[in-house]
Amino acid sequence: MEFIKHDAKKLKRVGLSWRKPRGRKNKTKVGKKGHKPLPSKGFKSDLKTRGMINGKIPLLVHAISDIDKASEGNIIIIGRTVGVLKRKRLLEACASKNLQVVNNNERRT
Repeated sequence: MEFIKHDAKKLKRVGLSWRKPRGRKNKTKVGKKGHKPLPSKGFKSDLKTRGMINGKIPLLVHAISDIDKASEGNIIIIGRTVGVLKRKRLLEACASKNLQVVNNNERRT
């Protein structure tokens, strides 16, 4: 289930990322029927699959030496501070090892 901020669908200025409603009479906070549920312990995923992406364990990569540590059970996430040239080299190294990359379309020129 995806949790979004209260009234995010109605108001353009309100972002989608979740924030706890704090108003005294907020219907979501009070738990009124017909309104979005608040995140709670019951919405957690299984311990075995928690944090996985498509059934694989994510691995944050900043250098080509980090790709050597990856296996078939990993899915690669390239760090946000990696530049365009190194990003291209990392994508080529991942392609040669048949590793899937989550954020391969960002900042490509």
